Amino acid sequence: MVNQKRAVLVKDKLTKRTNIIQAAANLLSRKDLADLSMDAVAKKARVAKGTLYLYFPTKEDLALSVHIFDYQLWFKDLSEYLDLDLKDTFDFQEWFVQSIVKHPRFIKLLPIVPTILEKNASYETIKEYKYELLNQLGLILSRLTTRLGFKKEEDTFMFMMQCHAIAIGAWSHGFPSATVKQVLNEADLKVFLIDYVSFVKSSIDILQKGYREKL
Repeated sequence: MVNQKRAVLVKDKLTKRTNIIQAAANLLSRKDLADLSMDAVAKKARVAKGTLYLYFPTKEDLALSVHIFDYQLWFKDLSEYLDLDLKDTFDFQEWFVQSIVKHPRFIKLLPIVPTILEKNASYETIKEYKYELLNQLGLILSRLTTRLGFKKEEDTFMFMMQCHAIAIGAWSHGFPSATVKQVLNEADLKVFLIDYVSFVKSSIDILQKGYREKL
C-alpha cells in the first residue's frame, strides 16, 4: 500500500511538471523569454505560483526544460528522416534548415541557451539538458554517420556540435536588432546582411564536404 501511494504521488508530480512545461511551451510559442512571466505560466498550468517555483526555481529553468522537450521533438524528426529510403538523395543541410522553419520555438530559444538559460538555470536542470542531448545523439549517431558518408562516429558527433554552433552564431547576424538593421541598410554595409536559412545551409554544406574530403 505504501509503495502504491508513493507511485501515485510520483505520477502526480510528473503530470504536474509536464503540464507546467506544456503551458510554458505554449506561451513561448507566442512571445519571447523576456516577455514570459511566471504568473502567466502558473495561471495557464492552473497551479499556484508557489507550486510552480517548487518545480522550476527560475524562469530560465523552465525555459530550458521547454527546450529539452523541443530537442526531443527535433531528434525524433531527424530519426524519422534517417529511416527514409533516400539512397543517394540524402540532403542533411536541406533537412537541417527545413527543421528550423518547422520548429520556430526551438530555434528561437537555441541562441539564448549558452548566453542566458545556462547562466541562470540550476545545476540539476543544466545536467538534465546535457544528458538528454548526449542520449539523443547516441540514438542517431550510427545511422547519421552512415548517411553522411563519414568514417567515424566521433566525426559525426563533432559535426553535429559544429552545426549547433553555426545555428547559434549566425542568429544575431540573420536577425539583428532594429537599430543594427537600420545601419546595415546603408549601401556600403548591405554586405553584412544575411539570409539566415541560406547562410546556415551553405555553411553546413561546406562543413560536410570538408569532413568527406579528409577521408
